[in-house]
Amino acid sequence: MKRTLTIASLLAGSVALPATAADYGYGGMRTAYPTNWQIGEDNPLRFEAGVRYWYSLGEQSLSLQGYEQDINSTSHSGEAFVRIDDDSTRSFLEANVGYAFATSGDYSTDGIGGTFDLPGARLGYVGADFGMMPFGNESFGVGAVIGYQYFNESPETGRASFTTARSASDIAWSSSTGDWSIGFDSEPNNFDIHAAKIGLVSRFEVADAFDITAEAAALPYAWVDGTLGTPDLVPEDFGGNAFLASAASVGGYAYGAAGKLMVGFHPTENLTVRIGGRASYLQGEYDATFDTATVTPPQPSFEPDGTPADPAYTAPNLSRQSYISTNNPFSFFRYGALFELAGRF
Repeated sequence: MKRTLTIASLLAGSVALPATAADYGYGGMRTAYPTNWQIGEDNPLRFEAGVRYWYSLGEQSLSLQGYEQDINSTSHSGEAFVRIDDDSTRSFLEANVGYAFATSGDYSTDGIGGTFDLPGARLGYVGADFGMMPFGNESFGVGAVIGYQYFNESPETGRASFTTARSASDIAWSSSTGDWSIGFDSEPNNFDIHAAKIGLVSRFEVADAFDITAEAAALPYAWVDGTLGTPDLVPEDFGGNAFLASAASVGGYAYGAAGKLMVGFHPTENLTVRIGGRASYLQGEYDATFDTATVTPPQPSFEPDGTPADPAYTAPNLSRQSYISTNNPFSFFRYGALFELAGRF
């Protein structure tokens, strides 16, 4: 069994040295320490690290100015984690990081009709939890957990082109023919989610045979920001020379809940295999901001007497307008089976 050498024990030993010398000559030398004597107490820390595989199903609902999109996805994620348990305070600290290496699914958009295959998606996440289980005994504990969760949940459902032109100087045009052109770009959907977590946690351990861990938590506050790159948001009454000039930047608040249940088996002293499930749900509203650009094309030029002037066309012009759309509802739901392989030391 591991032992630790504490500062208090060292100080006690140094104080005892003069007393030992004083006893010399009075009844003879005192006896030596027993051969199995050690300084310190049992190490209260237990460490666990391992990998996980998460097979998860996702459901998302996005909206903006009447544009609504529903996405269903299946993701295969790899994950690494580390956990430290302090038996002296009945507390623990756990951190994890994961990324989906394969995702498939479909989506539908109101107003277009039909269901389309999901061309791609990104799912990445990082989390950190601190918990204490002061209630119970050595084999069963109940307590509270607080934590932070980050998710990037970004299904790619197509991209709307937007012009990169910012002023008239970005327009390529001919003074002799009046032809003109501008550049375009696009961005995918991208959603970053930062969530706070608070809830209840319990753990049941039976000797070295198996353990059960259960967690139920609220996500009382989450900030969601990023880009909605799919819809073309140019107002219909702008005419043929109006263009979307940016992807829609979104930002808003959400709330929800999360839960996890794991059953672990210990085939050896230092090896644990666990199976179970995990789920999280968020809903809220975000605001979206985007820009449009309207181009006034080159116009024919004339002399005062009505004859064509030289150059034949005047320079084009470009004007920009910013818009904000508020209170757009959205939701994220992901759940699935979790498999874990961990080492204890």
